[in-house]
Amino acid sequence: MRIKSTVLCPFYAYIMKLEKELELYQIAEDQAGYFSLQQARQLGLQRNQVYRDIKRGKLIKAGYGVYRFVQFPASNFEEIHRAVLSAGKNTVVGFQSALYVYELSDIIPSEIHLILPPTASRRREDIRVHTIQLEPDDITSFEGLPITTVAKSIIDCAFANVGDEEVRLAILQSLRRGMTTKEKLIQESKKRSAKIQRLISQSVERIKL
Repeated sequence: MRIKSTVLCPFYAYIMKLEKELELYQIAEDQAGYFSLQQARQLGLQRNQVYRDIKRGKLIKAGYGVYRFVQFPASNFEEIHRAVLSAGKNTVVGFQSALYVYELSDIIPSEIHLILPPTASRRREDIRVHTIQLEPDDITSFEGLPITTVAKSIIDCAFANVGDEEVRLAILQSLRRGMTTKEKLIQESKKRSAKIQRLISQSVERIKL
């Protein structure tokens, strides 16, 4: 007996939807459970499908165009997740916000510092956009966020005129926690001015591990 295609079509559509949702879940896994509507659409899922899953208790709306799977707890850095996902592809957390995420600073930045490609728009409310070129080795992942490495984050903050004491504190804490090495800090500082190189080398030399 042949099964009519009209019976199979809804079944295949349902299976395809499940596959797309699984793929979206896998993406969100690497982002602390968060995803953007844009990421969902790229997989072929529509806004109404996302809203339906919110009503079913599968998703939580974390912000405009940003959602979280209920299997994941809210991140301590949810505001930064929202900013990164809203800014789009190739966005990286950097500068003071990176130190905050790494818990290497007691200061909560008044703005979220994001590094975007040079062609990106700089007009973003409550966000400080840095349009600099990053190398692949400059970027890592921490707490589900794309973020500059510890060494680069510290050196960039020194370049951005964050107070010397704040920079020294970040160096001390990062070395004691094994988050970076003296060698990496000195090597990264060589990309900046002689003043920054002196600050980093003197700070590193004072620390006895």
